[in-house]
Amino acid sequence: MPADREHITPLATAAADRPTSDEGDPYATSPTPLSCRRRRRRLICCVSCTALVVVAIAVVLAIIALTVYKVKDPVMTMNSVYVKNLNINLTSPHAANMTVVADVSVKNPNAASFRFGESTTALYYRAREIGVAYGPPGTAGARKMFRLNVTVDVMADRLLADPDLLVDLVGGKLDLTTSTKVGGRAKIFLIIKHHADVMMNCSMTLAVSNQSILAQSCTQRVWL
Repeated sequence: MPADREHITPLATAAADRPTSDEGDPYATSPTPLSCRRRRRRLICCVSCTALVVVAIAVVLAIIALTVYKVKDPVMTMNSVYVKNLNINLTSPHAANMTVVADVSVKNPNAASFRFGESTTALYYRAREIGVAYGPPGTAGARKMFRLNVTVDVMADRLLADPDLLVDLVGGKLDLTTSTKVGGRAKIFLIIKHHADVMMNCSMTLAVSNQSILAQSCTQRVWL
């Protein structure tokens, strides 16, 4: 009987040796402070790498936009201009006919296409506007040219109303001025947009006898 008692564990002792719910299961895995720090480091590293890639892409795009795709001024050129149907009769208040035909081109020196709106060409005699014409919109591809064929019909009453017309007709010369303006917009990467207005003023001297251009000079101005 005493020997049997030695192998019997008291209930109180057995209960004390059994793990309680507060102590937890010694075999259950739980995150350690070291593993949490590793996960945090990985997350920070991933976010940092993503941010660096985004910044690098933005820098590359900015460099390309400021170098290869830097917007340059369009160049407008008066290729040719001539006058036809010149007929002025000072005895009649409306007996004056004159048509000015101009061939104008706009060069797009940019690596992106340039879309132009409607153009406006005004004709002046001694600072008096005597005619105006409008051209259709168009697009000039990268490093391409956009052509404007302009025909301006003179308003007879405005021309004959100038008191210096008789003096110039007797002298055989008419001083005329044309002003052509067109606005356009270049789109880069479908996001960056640049607007430009181009104006060209040309002064010319017309021979009344054969309607030829004796002298011509043009200046250009661009607003970006």
